Amino acid sequence: MPKQLSSHRLCRSPFWLFAALVALQVQPLSAFDLLAEDPLSWLALEPAADELPKVDPGGRFAVYIEPAATRANPAGAELWSVALAGGEPVSLSGAMAPGDHVLAFRISPDGRWVAFVASRGGRPPGLALVPTQGGAPRAIAGYVGTEGEALSGAVSSPFAPRALMAPLAPLAPFAFDSGSRSLAFSTGEDSARSALLVEEIFYNGFESGDASGWSDITPNLCPTPTGGPTLHSSVVANQTWTANTSPHVLTANVLVPVGVTLTVAPCAEVRVRPTFDLTVQGTLVARGTPLQRIAFRRDNPSLPWDSIWVKSTGFADLAFLDLSGGGAAGASVIAEGTGFLPAALPLLADHLKVVGSTSLGVRLIQSAGFAAGSRDLVVSGAGATDPGAPYPVRMPLITVGTLPTGTYTGNASDLISINEGNHVVEVDAAFHDRGIPYQIGGPAATLGVITIDGDPALATLTIDAGVEIRFYTQGSNIGGLFVGTSGSPVATGRIVATGTPVAPILFTGAGGAPVAGSWEGITFFGALATGNLLDHVEIDAAGAHGGDQGFGCPPPPLVDTDGALKIFSQPSVQFLTNSTISRSSTHGVFRAWIGAPVDFLAGNTFGDVALCNQVLPKPPLPAVCPANPDCPQ
Repeated sequence: MPKQLSSHRLCRSPFWLFAALVALQVQPLSAFDLLAEDPLSWLALEPAADELPKVDPGGRFAVYIEPAATRANPAGAELWSVALAGGEPVSLSGAMAPGDHVLAFRISPDGRWVAFVASRGGRPPGLALVPTQGGAPRAIAGYVGTEGEALSGAVSSPFAPRALMAPLAPLAPFAFDSGSRSLAFSTGEDSARSALLVEEIFYNGFESGDASGWSDITPNLCPTPTGGPTLHSSVVANQTWTANTSPHVLTANVLVPVGVTLTVAPCAEVRVRPTFDLTVQGTLVARGTPLQRIAFRRDNPSLPWDSIWVKSTGFADLAFLDLSGGGAAGASVIAEGTGFLPAALPLLADHLKVVGSTSLGVRLIQSAGFAAGSRDLVVSGAGATDPGAPYPVRMPLITVGTLPTGTYTGNASDLISINEGNHVVEVDAAFHDRGIPYQIGGPAATLGVITIDGDPALATLTIDAGVEIRFYTQGSNIGGLFVGTSGSPVATGRIVATGTPVAPILFTGAGGAPVAGSWEGITFFGALATGNLLDHVEIDAAGAHGGDQGFGCPPPPLVDTDGALKIFSQPSVQFLTNSTISRSSTHGVFRAWIGAPVDFLAGNTFGDVALCNQVLPKPPLPAVCPANPDCPQ
């Protein structure tokens, strides 16, 4: 647990919290997998909520109940949240009176919400909801008074008297759905209700990747500021840039140093003068709301600014934020890791919109990835003036699985560029379908290669249905996908690519119109792992020469070991199924092992293969290749 967890609020009683977290071996909570419309099904699968300390799924906040015995405050047990990166604890349970106390709580799968049950003034418990980072609790269910108990003055408690609330069953279970959109709770035997957590504005389709109903065409319900402008030109201390003192104008490069948190409040506007950036080595928290978004814009309408640059050890939490007109330094948002494993996840992008970047929209370097909870990232207009950086996102191979859902179209080149650092899958990684193709390599570094090699361990690359991966080739730098290590007696790489009839996976060459031989293909080296699978995939435009000769039994006088799919160790089963090999400049399947044949023709389709659909493997010595080996076409 980071030492920053201690603060003035916890200093009177840090031991009980740290001891509880350590004893529990607390890990960030994870979403349960079932997607269900019936609230009873959520409740049946979830264990009962409890009072134990917890860490949110992104590892950003610790949430805990502080017993009354640890404070001078005579009120009952209160619910608190503290950022693990540092900062002051914030109350989540609202105003508490003597005898009030929080009984149990749980954190939503996306980490944005905390639901809790509290007893107020001796009444039956009630259920409330509050943002994890703090805010006003929202009453969901339970005792909240009667129609005769009128409100007077401001409401400081989520359970202030209020009429016509849903009942809450005694000791009622409550649980979030897997998408963190609803909170379900029991209202009695075999009955339950649910409450929506996200404003209805986002049920127009954007949450599934359509940004047409979000952001610029959505009214931003923000008051006109009266206290600005506010100029910033140096290192900042712990502070909040408010909406009322907007616009906040960066007149020079501004630094958020290590140990410092800069908070940008909902409705705040930040304007950046040309060529300047906001560099984050500490923590940037810029979380707007669906109807009170934050804006980062150009100060000079005709000249771009640089970026929000999250340096190593820094963290940026960007939610419901519109960012436009940046990219003068290569990207509008840059996140930097350490270059080592485990990969750093310094950027949380939640309903972040990046528009009109002169270069890349978002760039992640040094093995950096997106933090848990990232979703609905929108990048459009990237590469507006820089033809060498036309992509919405450029990121490392090792963190490609962290790329969030979103919309990545309308850019100079609608490709996710995988062209940062090491192109070796050393730990498990995944490609998810994000609506546009992935390009491996490119003009900036030319290395269009993926190598799956967790040596000495086994690393698995998983590819989801509908994914398209393009391999860049330039000159002698030939693109290709390689599984395992040549000559290794143990399996160090595995690929699981599972498409469907309606959403096959496509492996092909890069460029507007790849031709046969645009890249080498898929090659399996060394010992084969169990579980390799290429199902409902297409290997297209492959067959380029990779340099190997003398393997297998191709028809004479052919000696090169070339093909769209090459296998150098004898498999136990066929693992290319329901698939297509098209436009190979050489062979289809090159069985380069020594041993018994395993057929890869059955159930697969071959089209425009220049040579053999399948090459015969060499038999064990002293046998030799036949004079006229089979060459199906």
